[in-house]
Amino acid sequence: MFHHFFDEAHPRGQGAISANELEAVLDELGRDNILPPDEWQRRALSGTLGQTDLCLTFDDALRCQYDVALPVLKAMGLKAFWFVYSGVFQGRPEVLEIYRHFRMTAFEDLGAFYAEFDGAARARFPDAHASGLGGFDPKTYLAAYPFYSDGDRQFRYLRDDVLGPQRYQEVMTSLMEKKGFDPSAIAAQLWMSNEEIRTLDREGHVIGLHSFSHPTRLAELSPDAQRAEYQKNFDHLAATLGKAPTAMSHPCNSYSRDTISVLQEMGIKLGFRSNRTVIEGASMFEFPREDQANLMRAIRVKNARF
Repeated sequence: MFHHFFDEAHPRGQGAISANELEAVLDELGRDNILPPDEWQRRALSGTLGQTDLCLTFDDALRCQYDVALPVLKAMGLKAFWFVYSGVFQGRPEVLEIYRHFRMTAFEDLGAFYAEFDGAARARFPDAHASGLGGFDPKTYLAAYPFYSDGDRQFRYLRDDVLGPQRYQEVMTSLMEKKGFDPSAIAAQLWMSNEEIRTLDREGHVIGLHSFSHPTRLAELSPDAQRAEYQKNFDHLAATLGKAPTAMSHPCNSYSRDTISVLQEMGIKLGFRSNRTVIEGASMFEFPREDQANLMRAIRVKNARF
């Protein structure tokens, strides 16, 4: 599972890797083990996946993936799944990606952002901040993602569990105004275009669903709201590609039995989680994935031994 990449045009941020690092990851995985996405899907649906059969997945339709990762795949003769959320293609940039760019470029380091964010949240919502973080233990939060630091975990807990979307947006807007950061100026640099999505499809990659607006807690939405998220996503991709998508990945790993029912009703065949937690009796919509951060960490540990 890949997300962010950096080069001269795309800033280096938390978790982002370079073209050379991506090539090292793919070499470590073994090029012969990496199947084209349509073949991987065929084997998954027929129950014939082998123990070493792998596929590559890219979430969020980020421009850095197209500019940095795609040339590496082409040079190595590899194809991948690309999971797209559609709001950004219809004039609704997803603020989490803009916020990520802001915190990676407008502060001396990530710790400086976390400190300012925490202070702004405490000042604007003192009661929620005090009660929400009382007794919070970062070691037990998002335990399935070992690459997160304690600061990462506290920020995500404060964002998702304490503040929620509206209050989080208020805090981030106040910080961006303070820093003189214009989110509209950066949005055009962050995502692919419809034509680039079509190019990926023509070149043999598989394009799949990733919701419309990329909610961080999609599972908490009503079944009707979840259906709307995926139907708008489905309609955009079907119109763009001239065919119906059949695969998906869960944004922020948030889904429920209702989510799976909605996807099945739409004719989606399989889906991916965002970690490798073992799910007993997992459905065709719960294939595990390894994050690029874990892959890079394993390579660095291995290299440090020699």
